Amino acid sequence: GGVIASILVVLCLFWLGLVDHVRYYGKGSTLNMITLPVALGLYGYCYLGHAIFPNIYTSMEKPSQFPVVLFTR
Repeated sequence: GGVIASILVVLCLFWLGLVDHVRYYGKGSTLNMITLPVALGLYGYCYLGHAIFPNIYTSMEKPSQFPVVLFTR
């Protein structure tokens, strides 16, 4: 799911730039090394966190309560 969503986002950005001629006139640097660790951490949290769900489910005492665990804060 995540790979397909990422590819779809990239394709949409190319469509906006090439077909709809939407331009971005930003100021500043393309790569900001100060905030790079934050960006990598967010990607890791979003895409790599799903790998632990099966381990949590199998180690639960009551696996039937797994949906409740997903919605806790």
